[in-house]
Amino acid sequence: MPLARLVAGEMVRIEYPPWHVLVAWADGGPRAMEDACNHAGASLVDGSRDGDSVSCPLHGYIFSLTTGALLAPRGLCDDQRCCYAQVEGEDVVVYDPFELRIGGATEKSDQRG
Repeated sequence: MPLARLVAGEMVRIEYPPWHVLVAWADGGPRAMEDACNHAGASLVDGSRDGDSVSCPLHGYIFSLTTGALLAPRGLCDDQRCCYAQVEGEDVVVYDPFELRIGGATEKSDQRG
């Protein structure tokens, strides 16, 4: 995705099978999290942005774009699943880190999208 779209303040929805990911510029860098609200599944890209947070268009739940944490109302659903986003040249690349545990050892990898 072109970096210029995010720097301009847009929230962008990209396909990242098996889900969609919201990508935005927040807290000085690109951020990415699952687009479907954990509460009722509405697309957060369709919500309202206020600084480094986004509110769900369905019920108004507010999530941090930086951490995916549910900011309000507290405790009613889980935080949003986050992905890594980084600038590579003129683009932003999103990938989902995962851990594979085999016999007590942990291998870290990434799936680039």
